[in-house]
Amino acid sequence: MYDVNSPILDFYPLDFEQDLNGKKQDWEAIVKIPFIEERRLLKAMAGKSFLFLFFFVIQCEKGREHRLTKEEKTRNTWGTSLKFRYNPDGTTEYPSSLPGFFPTLHHCACIMEPFDLPTLDGLHLIPGLCDGVSLGVQALAGFPSLKTLPHTATVGHHEVNVHGVQSRNKSMIIHIQNPYEGQRMEELGERMIGERTFMGWPFLQEGKIVRISDALFTYEKLVVSPGSPPRVISTPHTHQGLGHWKTKAERIESSYSKRCGVLTGMVEVLLHIRPLKGIFFPFL
Repeated sequence: MYDVNSPILDFYPLDFEQDLNGKKQDWEAIVKIPFIEERRLLKAMAGKSFLFLFFFVIQCEKGREHRLTKEEKTRNTWGTSLKFRYNPDGTTEYPSSLPGFFPTLHHCACIMEPFDLPTLDGLHLIPGLCDGVSLGVQALAGFPSLKTLPHTATVGHHEVNVHGVQSRNKSMIIHIQNPYEGQRMEELGERMIGERTFMGWPFLQEGKIVRISDALFTYEKLVVSPGSPPRVISTPHTHQGLGHWKTKAERIESSYSKRCGVLTGMVEVLLHIRPLKGIFFPFL
């Protein structure tokens, strides 16, 4: 790790950058060090290497593998799979795996046993999805898919909130397109109220639209006179309801923007949905 003649010295730089990405403590940063190449590492451990300097050939020190103890070599090989199960008696004692650094575990309530992985017994694994599986728009509710709404995507700085801290790096930003832009609220009400829909995009949950609202009115389907079909009736918000509606709309827009990197644009219409709690499948 520190020998100037080591062929893998570049894996362990003394000076390197730290990407805090909005974090405050050094231990929270992403350390920018090179990825360790497995082949180079194993070659350096096992064999000799040579440095060619002009007309001189300098043989570097032999690989380090011969310095490993028997136990260390065993840890570098594939071993038996193990399973751990609870022992209520707590009579097991495990010796230290590294005396002087780790203590022996006394009265351990866990038992370690060999575990034989199940075999296919002549069968073979077929990679891929099962026949008939539904994906994208056809997927069952609850399976996320971006394909259920028209959208575009760009990469840029948007300060998406990651674990309570705004990201300083670029993010994938989704721009949702409004397919109902310019339609009158009465038209939307006739089309949507009472219909089945999905909410919580892109993690969809099925529900039924019971009413819709904008910044001024709530729209519901009501029967005005007996025997006549229901029609969309608008009811103005109360003074308190106006502020409540605005708060809801702003919260939805902000949550999608800062937590998910999804730009909805100004929220002009809210759908009031009764969520589906379960599905009954009758026995055939």
